[in-house]
Amino acid sequence: MNFKKNKAFAIAATVAMALSVPSFAQLNNGDMEYGDGGWYLWNNPDGPAVAESQIAVQGLGVDGSQGAKVVVKELPNPWWGLQLQPPKFLADSGFYKLSFKAKGNMPINSVVQGGPPDYRQKESASFDLTDKWQTYEMIFLADQKGYGLNNITFQIGLKKGWIQLDDVEVEKMDEMSDPSWYNNADARIDSLRKVDFTVKANPGEKVHVKLLRHSFPFGTALALYDTKDSTENWYRNAAKKYFWHGVSENQFKWPEYEPKKGKIKRDEMKEYTDFTAQNHWKLRGHALMWSHQGYGFDKHYSNKGRCEEMAEKLKARIYRDLKEYKGKITEYDVWNEPIHESWTFNKCGWGILDSAFIWAHKADPSAFLYINDYNVVAAGETDRYYGLIKGMLERKVPVMGIGVQCHFGLRPVVPSLIKERLDKLASLGLPIKVTEFDVGDWQAGMNDTEEVQAEKFETFLRTAFSHPAVNGIVFWGFWDNRHWVKNGGMIASDGREKPAAKRVYDLWHKVWTTDLYATADENGEAKFRGFKGYYQVNAGDKKFQITVK
Repeated sequence: MNFKKNKAFAIAATVAMALSVPSFAQLNNGDMEYGDGGWYLWNNPDGPAVAESQIAVQGLGVDGSQGAKVVVKELPNPWWGLQLQPPKFLADSGFYKLSFKAKGNMPINSVVQGGPPDYRQKESASFDLTDKWQTYEMIFLADQKGYGLNNITFQIGLKKGWIQLDDVEVEKMDEMSDPSWYNNADARIDSLRKVDFTVKANPGEKVHVKLLRHSFPFGTALALYDTKDSTENWYRNAAKKYFWHGVSENQFKWPEYEPKKGKIKRDEMKEYTDFTAQNHWKLRGHALMWSHQGYGFDKHYSNKGRCEEMAEKLKARIYRDLKEYKGKITEYDVWNEPIHESWTFNKCGWGILDSAFIWAHKADPSAFLYINDYNVVAAGETDRYYGLIKGMLERKVPVMGIGVQCHFGLRPVVPSLIKERLDKLASLGLPIKVTEFDVGDWQAGMNDTEEVQAEKFETFLRTAFSHPAVNGIVFWGFWDNRHWVKNGGMIASDGREKPAAKRVYDLWHKVWTTDLYATADENGEAKFRGFKGYYQVNAGDKKFQITVK
């Protein structure tokens, strides 16, 4: 996952403030009835779009009122480089609801951005517009008090087309939701993740069961190197201490795995298949297709030629690799970040997304196939992701699971928001997997104290593990020296375990564990209730293992 944070919000519009503004104020002139009043179209000068705009023009708003219209003829580079910015507003801390009316033939992202010095992104949502006026909403947390510290902007450079916008409002909310949902996480975990089971023994015999490994996948992104290095052996042992499920962080991405046509890095990938097989882990394949144009990926041979040629290359890659790794890789991110990295779709249309899943299912019918994207749970871009997947299911595309990257960046970890977004995606009827969890910004690094980091890790684990639709959790790395966020790991560069590492270990091995004794009844049955998983059993002088499903 990679997200280019918008540096351009430093360009601020002059804002016409009302005479009296409450401390939790409405956004002024959101309906543009007082002229532009601070509305502004920002076009990134480093990679500008070709666009035409009309702001506060009569007839462009709802029911013929004043509104804004933007026509995008050529896309900006990068994609977030064209933004329609309303006036700033004064905010108190707490939860707010942004609402606006829009229509068009292109997607739109609504974003809450902080003020100076870093202009960090706090929240975002993504919507597909139609040719009819509709109201769209996004809930966000204003975590800074003051004017210009929780600014709204609309990113409109995702696709060529047109958009009209009107009636932008910001209002403070009461309590976001009932806090008892998070407080009842332990009860839900007991109900969801445990089962009753019996062990056969001699009547009156004492039986001991101890959970060795959960069946629930808890894993990490892996960056594996030569095992002759002592650091590598330590790294692998550390991974085995905390996790029992894995994904190759970069090695299986197409431009990394096959940097030139036919030059395949099978030996490097074998490190991952061997390591996971030796430790009885299941391995994820990340990712069969990713349209990201950074890191020099734009020069990869898969991006060259006509659309028909690109499709044939992707089909060949999928058939070749799924057949080769059948049984070694059990699940795949078939398409990574489709709603954010849309270069392929802008060139060739969205049909290739459906085709990729169909090809993958034919190549390995036993593989579990995920779609995967970010900001759909850690931020509020849930609706557009929901709509994309819903359409695929209606077309009978074999998407089997919903991957949710959970890169929280500098955002808070708020259980009520996470639940709301998971619930929305869960209504599609597919299992949800947390595919990439971390906190801290990829540019700014970890700005939390180690104790706050630990609290965020525990809060997120309790929230996700207690949600009925979640079928696995994967951290996006664990050691600072092999983590894309500076100081973002739960183990420091020198190997010291941070408080987050202890919290994570204790949750899985001391809180969410089963270590029980029972006496077999007259029927020779010892009855237990415990977590689903793999157990060591001692019954009298006999020792054996069982799997509890």
